[in-house]
Amino acid sequence: GSEEQPIIIKSSGGTANIVATGASYALKFQKSKFFRITGGTSAGQYDIKIDGGHLGISLENLSTNFEVDHVEIFNIGFAGVMAKTDPSCDDATIQGNFTMKDISIHDNYVHDTGGEGFYVGNSLYQHGMQTPCGVRQPHEIHNVKVYNNIVKNSGWEGIQVGSATRGAAVYNNRVENYGLANKKGQNNGMQIGSGTGGLFYNNFIMNGSGNGLIMMGLGDNLVHDNIIVNAGENGIFCDERRSPGPGYQFINNTIINPAQDGIRLYSEEVPVNVIMNNIIVNPGSIGEYRDDERSYIYTLSEDVKIESANNYFTSDIQSVRFVNAASGDYRLTAASPTVNTGSSIQSFDIATDFYHQPRLKGAAYDIGACEF
Repeated sequence: GSEEQPIIIKSSGGTANIVATGASYALKFQKSKFFRITGGTSAGQYDIKIDGGHLGISLENLSTNFEVDHVEIFNIGFAGVMAKTDPSCDDATIQGNFTMKDISIHDNYVHDTGGEGFYVGNSLYQHGMQTPCGVRQPHEIHNVKVYNNIVKNSGWEGIQVGSATRGAAVYNNRVENYGLANKKGQNNGMQIGSGTGGLFYNNFIMNGSGNGLIMMGLGDNLVHDNIIVNAGENGIFCDERRSPGPGYQFINNTIINPAQDGIRLYSEEVPVNVIMNNIIVNPGSIGEYRDDERSYIYTLSEDVKIESANNYFTSDIQSVRFVNAASGDYRLTAASPTVNTGSSIQSFDIATDFYHQPRLKGAAYDIGACEF
């Protein structure tokens, strides 16, 4: 196709069912450019359904400039959607010679996968990938958006994005019941992998065996207005995989009942990590450290520099005064101590909260992912 006239692959007059039981792929694209796979136009519409296969949709071998939306993918042996070209001995595949760009993956429903729900970009940006002709660097991704997707019952990560060095945004996604295979290091709700910069916001992550979010980006990542509930390890774990940016920014997130720490930081290389206006409730590590504050924000060493302001820490969820946390409503009531007690976030250009309501409705900003 072309930028002006992309190739459109869609259902015609009903639902297209692709049954790929026992096959390596349900849909595979190679050396393809300027195309769109779409199963509809409205929320909850999936007029393309993919059942079975080792991979649901594979976008590989130098494919770029594509959109995937409104597709339901399920009963997959490994990844629901895989979008990357791994480096090989062919120089066309390596960093500098190929860049995947302008891709959009949105409004899809992926469930019951053996591996990741979405696997976008190579995860070995820092050290490269071993090939028969030596270590080769994976290609970069520019301008990727992953949004409005639902992932349930993934064996490994729900959503993983790597090597997205420019213009990355992961937002408005919902991931539930992740890491069912409980494979250590592959069992997180969402992974912003090595080499990925940009934005991560308005995501809902609940019930899994690993970290709710593992952040290994470029150190320029803004993480705001996410709700993370019942993580099997830490609510957010920020590791370091080549992070040249100014620092990670964790703003107005709500983290509830992580099995270990609320936010765990190993990010020593960046100048400063900003942790502001977060609600952290009942981390499982309370009582393990000399200072219980470390259960809410844990730093690996004194070399991890943090700028912490106006966070709300509690072991009692009732004290937050959510509307109805038991039924998944994490909006605030007027009686919440987090209302009008946050620091100003005007400089971060955050316009709305998790529920898409305008920020700063009262005298001051609120704490957590909801603005009362």
